[in-house]
Amino acid sequence: MTKLTRLIKGKLSVKISLMAVSAMAVLLIASLVVMLLYSRKKVKEETLARVTQTLDATVQNIDNILLSVEQTAGNVYYSLAPHINNPEALELYRRKLIDSNPYVSDCTIAFGDSSLTESKWSVKPVQEGHEPLICFSLPVHNQAGKPVGTIGVDVSIGLLSRIVAQAKPSENSFCVLLDSLGNFIVHPDAEELMQQSAIEISKANADAGLSEAVQAMMSGETDYRAFRLWDNIFYVFFKPFSRSSVRGRTIGHLGWSAGIIYPERDIFGDYNNLRYYVLAISIVGLLLMYLLSHAVIKSRLKPLLMLTAQAQHIAEGNFSEPIPNSRHIDEVGRLQDNFQLMQRSLTTQIEELENLKNTLYSRCEGLRQAYDHAKKADRMKTSFLHNMTNQMMEPADAIERNVQQLCSQSDRNTAQLVSDIQKKGKTITELLKNLISMSDDEMRKEARS
Repeated sequence: MTKLTRLIKGKLSVKISLMAVSAMAVLLIASLVVMLLYSRKKVKEETLARVTQTLDATVQNIDNILLSVEQTAGNVYYSLAPHINNPEALELYRRKLIDSNPYVSDCTIAFGDSSLTESKWSVKPVQEGHEPLICFSLPVHNQAGKPVGTIGVDVSIGLLSRIVAQAKPSENSFCVLLDSLGNFIVHPDAEELMQQSAIEISKANADAGLSEAVQAMMSGETDYRAFRLWDNIFYVFFKPFSRSSVRGRTIGHLGWSAGIIYPERDIFGDYNNLRYYVLAISIVGLLLMYLLSHAVIKSRLKPLLMLTAQAQHIAEGNFSEPIPNSRHIDEVGRLQDNFQLMQRSLTTQIEELENLKNTLYSRCEGLRQAYDHAKKADRMKTSFLHNMTNQMMEPADAIERNVQQLCSQSDRNTAQLVSDIQKKGKTITELLKNLISMSDDEMRKEARS
C-alpha cells in the first residue's frame, strides 16, 4: 500500500473531499462534453454559412471578370464588323481590346476558320515559357450571318488567381477553381498552375478524402469534404461555378467547380483553444474546490478528531480528563455533547465501582482476620486436647498397673473392686486413645493446609 493510498484511507476529510470533487467532476465533465459538442456543431454551421457567402462572392467575382472580358470582346466585335477586310483596322482593334480591359493579356483576330459557331471559354494548352491561359472565343460573322473568323481573348490564369487570392476568407484558406477535367483554373500559387492537376495531387497523396473531394467537384456537386494533405487536415467547401444571367449572354454551364479550402486550425482553432482553456480552468477549479472543501471539512471534523483522541485516552484508562463543551448544534455538536455525557456517566460508574471494590476489599480483610483467629483458636484447641490426653495417659497407665497388682491378690472383695476399676480404666484409656487419634488427624490437616 502506497503512502498516498494510506493517506486517503486514513483521513476522513480527504475521503469526503475526494468524493465531493469526484461528483462535481462527473457533472462538470458531462456539462463540458455537451457544451463542447454543441459549440463544435455551431462552429461548423457558422463556418458553413460564412463559407457559402464567401464562395458565392468568389464565384461572382470570377464571373464578373469573365463577363467584363466577354463584354469587351462583344464591343470590339460590333465595331470590327465593317472592317473585316482591313488588316490595319484589325490590328488597331486588337490593341484597343487589350488596352481596354486589364484582365486581358492577349488577343487574336483570325479569319478563314469557320469551325467556331458559338462563343465559349476554354483552357489553352500550356506553352513552354508562357503562363497558363484561359481563352474566350467569339465567332465573327459576315453580313450573310456565316462564321468567317474568330476573336480569341486570352486571360491569365495567374492574374485571375492573384485577384481571387486577395479576397481569401481567412489567413490560411484559399480558393480553387477546377474545370471538368480536374485542371486548376484558379490556384493560390500561380506558379504551380497547370503544372499538376487536382487528380494527380490526390493520387500522389493517396488520401481517400481528397480523391472523393476532387471527384465530387468534377461531378458538379455542392458539399464539403475533409482530407489530409501535407500532414495537415483540410476542409474543402465546393459548389458548381454558376454564371449570372445577363441579357445577351449565350454561354451556358462551363462545367467548372469552385471551392474554398480551409485548414482545420482556421475553422476549429479558436474552438480548440477554448477547449484547452476550459480544460485548464476546470482542472484548476477542481483543485481549488478540493483544497477549499478539504479545509472546510477538516475544520468541521475537528470535534471528531478531538473525540477520537479522547476515546484513545479513555481506552488507556484516563477517565477523568474533561471534554470541552461543543459550540455547534449540528450532528457533530450533538455527538460531542452525547460523548461528554457518556464520559461523565462512565466516570461516575468507575468511581462507584472503585468504592465498591474498596468496600469489598475491607470486608475481605475482616473476614481474613476472623478466619486467621478461628484457625488460631482451633490450633489452640487441638494443642490443648493433645496435651491433656498426653497428661491423662500416664495416670491411666498407673491405675492399670495398680489394678493388675490388686487382681493378683486373693481377697475376693478386693478382686471384685479391682475388676470394676479395671473396666473403667480401660474405658478411660479407649477414650483417651480416640482423643489422641482425633488430635493427630487435626494436626495433619492443619499441616497440609
